[in-house]
Order: sequence, then structure tokens, then C-alpha cells
Amino acid sequence: MTTDHCHQLRTSLLDLHRALVELERGDYQKAHGPQSAGEFLQVMAFGEEMKWLEPLSRLITMLDEAIEGAADATQTPLPVAQRLRGLLSLDRDSADPFMKRYAERFDQSPELVNAHAGTIAALKAMGTVSPQA
Repeated sequence: MTTDHCHQLRTSLLDLHRALVELERGDYQKAHGPQSAGEFLQVMAFGEEMKWLEPLSRLITMLDEAIEGAADATQTPLPVAQRLRGLLSLDRDSADPFMKRYAERFDQSPELVNAHAGTIAALKAMGTVSPQA
């Protein structure tokens, strides 16, 4: 696994997160009216309706830390990539709040499907996803 693979995964993961946040923001604003960037950031940080995104946000942070630590050979991004692989498995029968909501969003958004495909490709490049995934 190269540093380039790690950075490719990071970029694709940020695109995926951005697509999810935009979907959530659109729904939130339909229900609560227009929100400034700062107002919506508060909702993202503290709103109960956004807590489902926490596992993905944590993985982004962990990936950043692993990439930084990989230069010292003290950490590897592989465990983060493996956890991400499970999280994005589109298990429609899962009781996990993230996995359930993610599968619902996946079915609603071509942009999310594209971001998902990019992330899966990055995971494959790292060797964490079988070719059948």
C-alpha cells in the first residue's frame, strides 16, 4: 500500500462524506428552512438527527492520523480501510444506524452512488476489497 493509495482513499472518503452532508442539509432545510453554513455546522455537530454520520466522521479522522503516523511507521491505514469496507457494505438488513441510513441514502442519490464507487475503487487499490465487492 502506497502513500498515494492512502491519499486517494482520503480524497474519495471526503467526497463521500460531502455527498452525505449535502443530502442531509437538503432534507434539514426542507423541514426547518434555510440555514447558514454556521447554523448547519451546529446542527451537524450537535443535532441528534446527524449522529448517524459519526462513524464515518471518526474514520476520516482516524485515516488522517494513520496517514500522518505511517510516515513514522507507527501506524497503518489498513485497519481504518477495513472498517470502512464494512461500513459501506450496503447491508440493508443491518441494525447499525449508519449502515441503515447509508443504504437508504444510497438508493436516493446518484451523486452518492458515484462517490461510493470512487471510495470502493480506492479501497480495492489498497487491497482491502475483493474484486467481487
